Amino acid sequence: MAFPKVVIDSAIWVTPRLSALPIELVPIRGTQIVPADLKDANALLTRTVTQVDAKLLQDSPITFVGTASAGTDHIDASFLSERGIQLANAAGCNAAAVADYVLDAIYQCQRLESLINGTTVGLVGYGAVGRHLAVRLSKLGGKVKVYDPYVESPESDVTWCSLPEVLGCSIVSLHAALHNDQPHPSAQIIDSVAVSYVSSDALFINAGRGGLVTEEALHRLADKGVTLVLDTWPNEPSVSQELLSRAAFATPHIAGYTRTAKSNATDFLIEPLVRAFSLDNLFNTLESEDSKQVMLDLSRQSDSRGLIDVMTAVTRLALDDDEFREAWAKSPTPDNFEMQRTQYRLRDQYSALAVETVNTSTELQRLLIAAGFKLAS
Repeated sequence: MAFPKVVIDSAIWVTPRLSALPIELVPIRGTQIVPADLKDANALLTRTVTQVDAKLLQDSPITFVGTASAGTDHIDASFLSERGIQLANAAGCNAAAVADYVLDAIYQCQRLESLINGTTVGLVGYGAVGRHLAVRLSKLGGKVKVYDPYVESPESDVTWCSLPEVLGCSIVSLHAALHNDQPHPSAQIIDSVAVSYVSSDALFINAGRGGLVTEEALHRLADKGVTLVLDTWPNEPSVSQELLSRAAFATPHIAGYTRTAKSNATDFLIEPLVRAFSLDNLFNTLESEDSKQVMLDLSRQSDSRGLIDVMTAVTRLALDDDEFREAWAKSPTPDNFEMQRTQYRLRDQYSALAVETVNTSTELQRLLIAAGFKLAS
């Protein structure tokens, strides 16, 4: 019997769990997948760079679409539903990785100690990423305020607020899904009106979706003196050189790009794929994450200083920023933006780093665990 034919974006990791399935994998670059590639395919595994709609799938026998991303705004879910095509995404696969990125941004922008001392952090969006991040921020000492009209019962360690109040926090981070659904569309939710609610000394981070904020709003924020950290961009994969120059840190939509997250993005799709085609699955559980040792002498450091030393040793944000700006200066094109993403040297996730804590205080150990690190045994 012929194996199901699965067209896969060539940038998606083929993990041991996926390669063990009885399927025929056909890798094609995501931006180059066309209807002809799907004429005899049974399933499509894609990323956000491929528009999955009637134009792509109309004449195909595809019965399953999986996207190795949390977001699905690149997929016409209504069309898939009308055709009886099953849809799966990898929601939560990169939640820890994006939380790492936000904490890196807070540290690099010299806000880590104020976070530990109880500064306010506003989260726009409370899905998988927002929830994971809120836990870490709260445990570190931050006062977390959340705006998400689609969630009814937040956890006890966050405060439910209006959008203006969330935007008025010392640190603001965007994590809402991008959509135009009424009555609470999130597309361009941060516009020129919303800018007025943001404090001039705030740190504003977008590691969610570029379309959550308008380019004009970002320029107005910069005009006010707001510190911008941008991983996603309003007109992505096109990036305004002027806007790039106004960001304190800028990266090409790689906040969720860790080794663990990349593996998860694939493996989170395997169970629904197995069910869709009644496949034999040789791997029943996700493989455990290997830890890398981080050896630092923290015995003479204060608690907050010790955490800062660990962050200094592991953060990649400044380097990633330098590399993106240098590459963009040479070739400011959409193709280059995508190349920066596909060729990105994946980071180690905090949870994959075991920190040596000999002769350190109990409080420092608590802070390290709260930030997402493991303690070396």
